[in-house]
Amino acid sequence: MFCGLFLLFFLNGSTGFTIGPFASTAEGVSTGRMTTEEMLSSLKLVATPDYPVMEGQTVHLRCSASSSPKSVDWSWQYMMKNQTWQKVGSEMDLTLSKPEQTGVYRCHARSPSGPWKESPNHTVSIIAAHLTVGENLGIAAFAFVLLLLIINLAVLSWMGWQKFADKPNNSITPAKGIPGPEKSPKRGLQQTDTDGDVYMNYSSTNQAYSDLDPASMNNDNVYSSLS
Repeated sequence: MFCGLFLLFFLNGSTGFTIGPFASTAEGVSTGRMTTEEMLSSLKLVATPDYPVMEGQTVHLRCSASSSPKSVDWSWQYMMKNQTWQKVGSEMDLTLSKPEQTGVYRCHARSPSGPWKESPNHTVSIIAAHLTVGENLGIAAFAFVLLLLIINLAVLSWMGWQKFADKPNNSITPAKGIPGPEKSPKRGLQQTDTDGDVYMNYSSTNQAYSDLDPASMNNDNVYSSLS
């Protein structure tokens, strides 16, 4: 009987001695899995839509990680004009809709037992629907300059056209070999080769001027003197 008790004790001792390492190994694996699940991967910032929008339209920013634990602390930061960061949110998402919210954003996140991680910067543009006084003045100045330019071009075009219209056209010349217009003969008294006086016949009822002396006739109907 003593031998049976000794054998039973030996078997129990052997079983407890061999199980211990397996239990320890299993516990180590479980601890390793828990540590892997609590690690937070790099952050990614996604904007929807990812282009400039008008005032009143919304832009949704989401901060995400490919792997993260169940509990994560989120934080959103906005870059001020003095190049410092200001916290503007503590959720995973951030919604923007005002023109004054235009600027550079980034998100921070960390696990309860891990360090803070941050995403790359992202620029959001929200355009104001109502123009400011400076923008209105700029548009008015641009329109005025454009109007002056149009007026100057119109004046220069008109002056050039007038100069071209007033210029004499010397390129039109009579073609060679074509006679020019005939000059009309001057009307006047027919000249004779004689050096004496020339008289013309004159018909009148006055007998004193109609009777010519035939003796003074030089040629037909030509007389050297009146009778």
